[in-house]
Amino acid sequence: MENKKSCWFGPKQIGLMVYTAILFLIGTSIIGGNNNTVYPMFAEIRGWDINAMNAVSGIACIMKAVGVIALAGAVKRFGAKKLTVVTLLISAVLLIIFGTTQSFPLFLIVMLAIGFLGGGYEKNGGMTLTANWWPTKKGVVLGFTTMGIVAMNFVYVPQMPKLIGRFGLGMTMTFLAIILIVVAIIGAIAVKNTPEEAGEYPDGDPTYAVNGAEIAKMMREYKSPFTLGKILSDRDTWFIGLGSGFAFLAVMSYIASAIPTMLAYGYDYGMASAVFAVGGIFAIVGSFLFGVIDQKMGTKKAFIIYFVCIIIGFLLTLAMPMGPQFCWISGIIIFAAQGALCNLLPSYVATKYGRWDYTNAYRVIGFIFEVCAGIGVMMTGFFHTPRTMYILDIVLLVIGLVFMIVSRDKFIGKR
Repeated sequence: MENKKSCWFGPKQIGLMVYTAILFLIGTSIIGGNNNTVYPMFAEIRGWDINAMNAVSGIACIMKAVGVIALAGAVKRFGAKKLTVVTLLISAVLLIIFGTTQSFPLFLIVMLAIGFLGGGYEKNGGMTLTANWWPTKKGVVLGFTTMGIVAMNFVYVPQMPKLIGRFGLGMTMTFLAIILIVVAIIGAIAVKNTPEEAGEYPDGDPTYAVNGAEIAKMMREYKSPFTLGKILSDRDTWFIGLGSGFAFLAVMSYIASAIPTMLAYGYDYGMASAVFAVGGIFAIVGSFLFGVIDQKMGTKKAFIIYFVCIIIGFLLTLAMPMGPQFCWISGIIIFAAQGALCNLLPSYVATKYGRWDYTNAYRVIGFIFEVCAGIGVMMTGFFHTPRTMYILDIVLLVIGLVFMIVSRDKFIGKR
């Protein structure tokens, strides 16, 4: 392979990009994509308390953060591939129970378990694979792969009511479970933990490593000096974690309540769902655009530009009652920002720590990030007026912008 030209998007790389995008789509959909449509249908069909479901949904997002921490050791010991396959299979079984149980307490417990497992295949799995395969190109790569996260807005949310209405809760969730099983089987057969194991090089660059097999072995045996205590004592852990986390909190509080809020303002369901669907398309644009900005200007600068954009979007939400144009403009900006957020954070962690120490760092920073997302979902049940919630979001976004500005992006990991 000495004569192989550098190419970060060869056939194997593209295959892995598609696979990780699917992981992101699954995790975002079945954990955080149910509040606007799926849970209200469960409440109507089963006669369950929608407020309790929304509250536990926020806790389930926090459980994903718990999964990031709890399963970080597993990804180091068994590799991202095995962790991804196992957590997908368990999630598939739980989805069947999720759709068929008549027990509300069991339903809520399963919801939390599904959230926890997302910290396996989506966060520790998909993100670690990305850091391993593209140590320096991760910005532009995540710009593509995190399109799977924002695809929830037009692939999952608008389609689920139609599927449930036609096939029922049990059959629909069983169908989703089968999809997860198929993805797990594909992962078991085709996915490799590192490019070296696949006969490739990091970033597709043959000059990156002379002996791929030796590098793969070294990575499996590597003991990161970045212990939990060391990471927690670093000020940048909190600036990056809380800065990005406040942004995720604001975004999730908007997304989890977007349709009900527009209905409360007197707009019809067709327009509200259209804003959601069109916003999802713009989220893909945002994901790609900020991936390019990340690659060209660096993650920290891209993050600062991101904050300026999303603050403008939330300022416009305060004018939503004044006309539908403000619903459209604010929604498009916020959804586009959502598309950028979930690729900027792992890119920043990889920029600062590199692929060798990425897992140890992300388990802490990612935990803070996901906890904030869960709080954002839970906020929708605490505020009776969306305007008050959006004002709080704006305050937190300004604080997050300050945190990101004072954070340091100097590389401190292993080259």
